[in-house]
Amino acid sequence: MGGIIFVVLVVIVAAAIWLYLTASHHSPTGQQPLLRIPCKDGYLIGYYLGSRFIGQRFVNNRLASEGVFVNAIQVGVGKEYYPNGTLKYEGNFINGLAAGQGKLYEENGKLKYIGNFANGYASGQGRIFDQNGKLKCEGNFARLPSNQENIKDPSVPTGHCKEYYDNGQLKYEGEFVNGVWHGEGRSYDRNGRLVFKGKFAYGKPAQ
Repeated sequence: MGGIIFVVLVVIVAAAIWLYLTASHHSPTGQQPLLRIPCKDGYLIGYYLGSRFIGQRFVNNRLASEGVFVNAIQVGVGKEYYPNGTLKYEGNFINGLAAGQGKLYEENGKLKYIGNFANGYASGQGRIFDQNGKLKCEGNFARLPSNQENIKDPSVPTGHCKEYYDNGQLKYEGEFVNGVWHGEGRSYDRNGRLVFKGKFAYGKPAQ
C-alpha cells in the first residue's frame, strides 16, 4: 500500500513540475513555447507562427526591437528601440530596415518624423517636427548624398515642401534640393507676409 502511495506522489510531483515548466516557457498567449535563437549581434526570444518568428531581438542583452522575424530578419509591423530603452521607431520593416509608413522618435521620446521610409531612412511624403513637437516641415523627403551624412539628419526636404516658423506661420513653400530652398518658391515673414516670390538659389532669392 505504501508503495502505491509513493508512486502516486511521484506522479503528482512530476505533473506539477511539468505544468510549471510549460507555463513559464510559453508565449504571452499561452499557445506557443518560448524559444531563444541566436542572431546577428544578439539573440531572439519568442515563438514560431508558421514560418514566422514572433518575438523580441536583444543586442548586448538589451531590447533592440520587437515584431515579426523571418530567418532572424525583421519584417512587417514592429518596433525598434534606442540603447536606453526608449522607442526609436514604430512602423513597417523590410529586410530589417524601416520601410513604408512609420514614426521616428527622438531619444527623449518626442515624435520627430511621421511618414514614409525606405532602407531605414525617411524617404517620400512625410512631416518632421521640432524639439517642441511643432510641425517644422512637410512634403517630400530624401536621403542626403553619402558624403553629407555626417550631419544629424541624413534625410532632408527634397522636391516640393513647406517649411514653418516655430509660431506655426508658413516660412517657405516651394522647391528644395538637399534640404535647401532651391527653385521656384515663396518665402514669408513670421507674420505671414510674402517676402519673395520667384526663383531661389541655395537658400536665397536668385539674382
